[in-house]
Amino acid sequence: MVERPGLAVDGVSVAYGPLLAVDGVTLAVGPGEIVAVLGPSGSGKSSLLRAIAGLEPVVAGRVTWDGEDVTSVPVHQRGFTVMFQDGQLFPHYTVAGNVGYALAGRPRAERRRRVDELLALVGLEGFGPRPVTALSGGQAQRVALARSLAARPRLLLLDEPLSSLDRQLREHLVTVLSETLRATATPALYVTHDQSEAFALADRIAVLDQGKLLQVADPDTLRAHPANQTVAAFLGQSG
Repeated sequence: MVERPGLAVDGVSVAYGPLLAVDGVTLAVGPGEIVAVLGPSGSGKSSLLRAIAGLEPVVAGRVTWDGEDVTSVPVHQRGFTVMFQDGQLFPHYTVAGNVGYALAGRPRAERRRRVDELLALVGLEGFGPRPVTALSGGQAQRVALARSLAARPRLLLLDEPLSSLDRQLREHLVTVLSETLRATATPALYVTHDQSEAFALADRIAVLDQGKLLQVADPDTLRAHPANQTVAAFLGQSG
């Protein structure tokens, strides 16, 4: 019987030598939900994401999906996709080649339909034949998003995907991200230090500081009722 649908992180800790980067974090992402992990630089956000993805070993706790323990499952068998800050596109492939990379082995017509569908979804209809080296930064990140969604991952993990872009472009792409994730009903964990991104995108926000989870709440509750002075100070609210 499925105990908890979606992702459950139960008491997870990540250490680098004597440094405890993530300290007993418990967090969940339900079906179709977008959860932002918000915190200052060095708070453990990316370490938590990497542990969920299987890219960092967990020294305590466990990661489950639909009640199944995946803590020791290899990265490529978890069914999760990670979208990094730089997008990590393949420069020798076209836009269509990048988006369709995860669909290798599928019939050509099916691949073409899926690629066209995703490019239209992220606002890049007709961009398939273009070399990725000719794209702007914002276009490249939209291609990276389309590629991340191509194989229909059961969870999308986004690690500061917009931080290298200018403010105006970030605001536009947050809207694209939100609309795309909701249109595809893809559950997502979105790591960021940018409050405006977290509040604009997420159903719930988890505030992390020095490896500890301080509060998890929907955006309105977080604004109105910060759990303590540390959360209030990070949100720019005076005591």
